[in-house]
Amino acid sequence: MKIGRTIDEIKVGMSAEFSHIFTQKETEIMADLIGDHNPFHYDGGFIRNTRFKRPIVHGLLVGGMISHFGGDLFPGPCCLAEEISFKFLKPVYFGDTIRAIAEITKIEKEQKRLTFSMVCFNESNEKVCEGKAKCIPYQIEVKD
Repeated sequence: MKIGRTIDEIKVGMSAEFSHIFTQKETEIMADLIGDHNPFHYDGGFIRNTRFKRPIVHGLLVGGMISHFGGDLFPGPCCLAEEISFKFLKPVYFGDTIRAIAEITKIEKEQKRLTFSMVCFNESNEKVCEGKAKCIPYQIEVKD
């Protein structure tokens, strides 16, 4: 059985989409994993006195949706990220459903690299995050 895709199986314009509802628990786990316990992500007097008024999801959680594309959807399993960048445009709050769309934008066959972009939207169809990833697709054969 083969897992992954070769660079020849991937075409510019290929795309995928998925949605995720972000929770406070996910942000708490992220804070513990990366050590970012910024008060913007927790309830309390501080956040109520900011322009956000309530806790926001870690940007890395939202931007991290790009990993689901590369590693699971397309090019899929056996794709290794080489570069990832994000731009955070609007806050994401606990309970928001975020829809992410990604598309292959560039293929470098000789270097065996591909680039794809991601755009994330909230329930009001406002763009909340943009991202870009450059990765190396692999295909491996798995024997039973």
